[in-house]
Amino acid sequence: MTSPRELLRLLVLKAISPALSPPPLGHVPRRLLLIRPDHFGDVLLTSPAVAGIREALPRYHLTFLVGPWSAEAARRGADVDEVATLAFPGFTRQPKPNPLQPYRLLLKQAAGLRDRFDMAVVFRPDHWWGALLALSARIPLRVGFSLPAMKPLLTDGLPFWPGLHAAELNLALAARVSELAGGEPIADHGGSPRRSPTDSWKPVFRISADERAWARARAEQPGRPLVVLHPGSGSPLKDWPPARWARLADAILERGFAVALTGGRDELQATQAVESGMHGAPIMLAGCTTLGQLGALFEHCALVVGGDNGPLHLAAALGAPTLRLYGPTDERVFGPWPRSARHSILTHPLPCRPCGKLLAPPCAARREPPCLLGIRPELALEATLGRLETLPVSSPA
Repeated sequence: MTSPRELLRLLVLKAISPALSPPPLGHVPRRLLLIRPDHFGDVLLTSPAVAGIREALPRYHLTFLVGPWSAEAARRGADVDEVATLAFPGFTRQPKPNPLQPYRLLLKQAAGLRDRFDMAVVFRPDHWWGALLALSARIPLRVGFSLPAMKPLLTDGLPFWPGLHAAELNLALAARVSELAGGEPIADHGGSPRRSPTDSWKPVFRISADERAWARARAEQPGRPLVVLHPGSGSPLKDWPPARWARLADAILERGFAVALTGGRDELQATQAVESGMHGAPIMLAGCTTLGQLGALFEHCALVVGGDNGPLHLAAALGAPTLRLYGPTDERVFGPWPRSARHSILTHPLPCRPCGKLLAPPCAARREPPCLLGIRPELALEATLGRLETLPVSSPA
């Protein structure tokens, strides 16, 4: 259901878009602006599409515009000519500023982007702010998904397929970009020619030899395969309670495995709560790893267990087996990629899940929604041990 605020916004966007529209592009686009405002996991799942665009258009200039919170993921991802950053409103995970501040920022940034690009690609399906930025910057071609608030701002809108995996949606945009720019066909979802199945396009994340050496020194536990638990997610409504993580970690330790706890600096308090609730001694790595070190550690794991978060997407991208706990978010859209039998998902079936609401879910939960609380520690332990019994333990050379 469309709220009055969203309806007003849609009417305003429809009214202003004709006045801002630049003249049609008179040549084949050569300079592309790729817009992705989200955090690490979404940028990682966009990297196959960026790689596809680079392969299809090798001589084109690609600028990847991301939030500063995702810059490292973008730089370690698919090859682009420039990674630029912008603190996109609504993604800072900070209190909302003055209501006019997002529009002041938009006008300032649009002035800096003007006359620099032939095409903009808005990867987040509902990011009308990014589409309006591209329009205000007078970028002639603007590609995205034809959701109501987006359609007036785009020159080329793709149908939005609900329930399609985020990586496949990104690849569909990449295929359309290549078609518009006269490049080679890219795998996509729909009627365009396929160069290869979408599942063959893996996320890109580059790791250094030094990072692999760091991880090897911490992952080698003689006779004790390593299981990594990453409890945090960046959203309270996606976090399993620390006491349950502690019970799971102790049960894994009791069965002869080594356990490492990981997390970002902003997840340190929650991860410390897991550690303090344990009887055993884990390897505590939360708050003291770079993204590259974390990825290298995953390469040495027997299993990585966590929720719907960027590090679990990273683990899957690097070939580590994973077990994930999903609450309000949709595992069809944000599940493991590439798809593989090496990954398992736990959910608790409720009529309202997956609602996809991380700020105001229909259950009115502020923390620990019932769909997540319904995943019992015993079920998580059974699934964990099941994965560890069936998956071979291997380390990269």
